[in-house]
Amino acid sequence: MPSSGIRTGIPVGPVRYARTTGGEQTVYFEETSQFDVDVEAACLFVTCTYDTAFMLDTQHRDAIDSAHFWLNEGIVKLPTGMAQRYQDMAKRGQYFSRLAQRLNLTPAELDAHLIANAIGGDAHDALLGFDPTQLSLFAEAA
Repeated sequence: MPSSGIRTGIPVGPVRYARTTGGEQTVYFEETSQFDVDVEAACLFVTCTYDTAFMLDTQHRDAIDSAHFWLNEGIVKLPTGMAQRYQDMAKRGQYFSRLAQRLNLTPAELDAHLIANAIGGDAHDALLGFDPTQLSLFAEAA
């Protein structure tokens, strides 16, 4: 298996799997004690690798591919125990992307569709099987 697919535009790194608290198998990414960005690697990628051809290729990809790339390359590391939260965010992103494609909606039309078909927070949590014991990526600092 190639160590990197930067030439093809499809990042491929060592694939390891982990189980989320929900029991799903998910790709394992390196974790640190807190959210971490390897600034040197990010700068090297942006200045040396991200050329016009790469930019044109990535314009037509889903946004989730960008997050997966940064995690797969080890440039961004999640806080320990956040694999479930990342999995939840990735699934939501894929759902909305596929919904927009399936209904053939522009972003503004998708927003209107979501507002027209919205449900309350409690009903939403029940549908997702919300786990209140899972740490929140967006919790305010104490």
